[in-house]
Amino acid sequence: MMTGVRMLHVPYRGEALALTDLIGGQVQVYFGALPATIEYFKSSSLRPIAVTSATRWETLPSVPPIGDSVPGFDAVYWAGVGAPRNTPVEIIDKLNKAINEGLANPKLQARFSELGATVYAGSSADFKQFIAQETEKWGKVVKFSGAKAE
Repeated sequence: MMTGVRMLHVPYRGEALALTDLIGGQVQVYFGALPATIEYFKSSSLRPIAVTSATRWETLPSVPPIGDSVPGFDAVYWAGVGAPRNTPVEIIDKLNKAINEGLANPKLQARFSELGATVYAGSSADFKQFIAQETEKWGKVVKFSGAKAE
């Protein structure tokens, strides 16, 4: 979308299969999450070309962000904790407090950092707003690509 480069999307049932094909030469490039790929980078089984965030990652300081070549490019993997829509507010608040306390633990933060992850604590309202922003952002990409649900 931002470069005019067209790639064939090859769907995989998990990162392990995709990484096996990448290492085996069946595919030429893979956009994967750092926790799944970092050990391959450390062992030199794979070579990182770029990170997809807007800035360099502390875990891979010598690897440039795609944004250096494609201004405005910023596509990062993220994960969060959700609950069913009808979960009582008291339960959501209790879970949120416990999760934020866990994320403040220096040992947990260090482990996330080793895996190339950045920890963001916040409220359920913050997370809801973040999801709305991501949905809008990626909705534009899907529309531009012409992708259709099968």
